[in-house]
Amino acid sequence: MNENIRIEFGDCRELLKTIPDNSVTLVVTSPPYNIGKKYGKYSDKISLEEWKELINDVTKEIYRILKPNGSFFLNLSPIPLGNDKEILPLPYIGYDIMKENNFKIRNIITWTFNNMQNCTNRLSGRYENIVWGVKDLNNYIFNLDEVRIPYITKNDKRLVGGIGRNPTDVWYFDRVNNMTKKKLDLTHPTIYPLPMIVRILKMSSNIGDTILDPFAGSGTSLVAAKILNRKAIGFELDTKYKNECERRLATEGNIPASVFDEYKSDEEKKQAFLNAISNLKIDK
Repeated sequence: MNENIRIEFGDCRELLKTIPDNSVTLVVTSPPYNIGKKYGKYSDKISLEEWKELINDVTKEIYRILKPNGSFFLNLSPIPLGNDKEILPLPYIGYDIMKENNFKIRNIITWTFNNMQNCTNRLSGRYENIVWGVKDLNNYIFNLDEVRIPYITKNDKRLVGGIGRNPTDVWYFDRVNNMTKKKLDLTHPTIYPLPMIVRILKMSSNIGDTILDPFAGSGTSLVAAKILNRKAIGFELDTKYKNECERRLATEGNIPASVFDEYKSDEEKKQAFLNAISNLKIDK
C-alpha cells in the first residue's frame, strides 16, 4: 500500500461511517449477489430482505460521503432464485434502492461477455448491469473524451479529425477467466475486469480524486486507481484477501495507463492488456 491507496478490513457498513461527508468523488463496487459464493467470512446466502437491507445501508452512506458532483456505479446481475431458479433481476432492486436514497440515475450500463457456462433449460446469461447514479443531474464528472472508442465507419471523410465515438451504454469486457486467475495467483471467486473499472474511473473522476469501493474483494478498483493516479479507499470484510490485494497493487498497479487507451480497436486493447499481464512477475 502507499499513502494514496489504503484498504481497511471490517464491515463496510461501520467503516463507511468513518468517512467524512462530501469527501469522495466516485464509488464503484460490486456487492455479493446472494448466490452462495464462498468468499470466506461472509455468508452469501441470506434472505432477500436482509440483502436489500445491506445494500440500502451501504447506499445511504455512499450518498452522504459523495461530493456534490460525485457518482456511484453499482454492478449487479440477474440471478437464479430458489429451487426453481426463477430469475431475480438484482439490478432493478439496486435501481429502486438508489432512487430511495435520492440518487438520480444517469445510465444503466449493460456489461456483456462470453466466457461463462451454458444453460440447457433457458437462455444462457451473458450480461450484468452497472447502475450509474449521481447526486445532481446538472453537476457531475463525465470525461467523454477520455473514453471515446474508434468509429465504426472507416475511411469516412466526414470523420477526419474526429476523436472517436461515444462508447454507448452497452460494453463488452471479457470476464476474468481461470487462466488469468492462475497467472496472477488470484483466489477471490468474483473479480470484475480491470479494463472495465479503468474506463469507469477515467470517465467519472480526475487525477488526484478519491474513489472508494466498499466491497473491495481482491482490490480491482484500487488497482485501477493506482494506474490512473487516483486516491483510493477499499473496505473488505475478509482479511484473507489482504496479501492478494497488496500483491495486485504491486504488480498490476504498475501497468502503464496507456495500455488502456480507448482509441484502439477491441482486439488491440485486448491484446495490449494480455501482453501487460503476461509480462508481470508474480511472486507466489
